[in-house]
Amino acid sequence: MAYSEGRHTGRWPRHALLVAGAALLLGSGCREVIVLPPELPATAQPLAPLSVYETWWRATEECAGLTGNLSRVRWFVVPESDSFTYRGGRYDGYWWDEVHWITLASAKVQAGAIVRHEMLHDLLGRGDHPAEFFQRRCGTVVYCNQDCRADE
Repeated sequence: MAYSEGRHTGRWPRHALLVAGAALLLGSGCREVIVLPPELPATAQPLAPLSVYETWWRATEECAGLTGNLSRVRWFVVPESDSFTYRGGRYDGYWWDEVHWITLASAKVQAGAIVRHEMLHDLLGRGDHPAEFFQRRCGTVVYCNQDCRADE
């Protein structure tokens, strides 16, 4: 199965709607603004980040020449899976912008190069794969398959 990685699109699960809506209403004065958080893959569950993720985050920051806040990332796992389907695609990991969520197939939770790939998306704040980062700067740190290498 080909490796794919997340883009920053989707909808939020219903339980986050109230929190997001309330925060937006409080911060927007009299205007009513509704923003929906991304929808997770159907069987995704919260994941406590592994302690090694801190080391992997630092390695990703170092190769990218960027800094970020690992504690802002919320992690999810799709149990008993080598990959998962989301919005018609097949993925090992998927990243969402703005909410800083990363979902991993359970078999990939300890796959450093794949986890760091998703971390790099979060550090860059974008879902595409600029060759400068995914191939040159971090090519020995993150996994970048054919689809990843097709982005320039």
